[in-house]
Amino acid sequence: MKKIKLLLIAIIFPAMLFSQGGVEIVPFAGYMFGGSVNYYEGKLKIDNGVNYGVSVLVPVHQLLDIEINYTRMDSKASFSKYAGYPLLENKETTMATNYIQIGGISKFYSQNTKVTPFGSLSIGATWFSPTDGSFQDVWRFSAALGLGVKIMFSDRIGIMLRGRLLMPMYFGGVGVYAGTGGSGVSVNSVVAPLQGDFNGGLIIKIGGN
Repeated sequence: MKKIKLLLIAIIFPAMLFSQGGVEIVPFAGYMFGGSVNYYEGKLKIDNGVNYGVSVLVPVHQLLDIEINYTRMDSKASFSKYAGYPLLENKETTMATNYIQIGGISKFYSQNTKVTPFGSLSIGATWFSPTDGSFQDVWRFSAALGLGVKIMFSDRIGIMLRGRLLMPMYFGGVGVYAGTGGSGVSVNSVVAPLQGDFNGGLIIKIGGN
């Protein structure tokens, strides 16, 4: 978590210094759908839960903002084995799902209105971090697609509402370990868990005119 904070600070501060049109900081919270992964040996399910994070929006064109986004969900993950795998056992752990993304927000029209619908596309990394040592941390390349709306109450304060499809590109090597004799069996899959979320955040504009 400390490394993620330092990375975000290293990215955000230069963006704020060099942006001529001001920067929008958007802390947000919402609800994420965890998804599941089917393996030959069993099924890993990530529970749904509350997520939270922050977006930094840097305008680069009348219709386009660059977005830097961090999203986190803390929930449970459970592995249920299929019959025929005696070395494995059913496991449950708490897991943090972290998305670190950079991309763009494209506004649907250029009129200076208080209500602005938009689409978003971003790429980056997803970090699945379980607390149980029987599960390994997993980093994966990921992408996100979104639709939303920005509603401004003044020149500097507003809200942003959005729904996103979150797509880790590959998920494997979970490393679920059997409890007998300390032996370990790694399970793998080329199918990623399809995730998504709905969230709302407070827009705070800093700098610019």
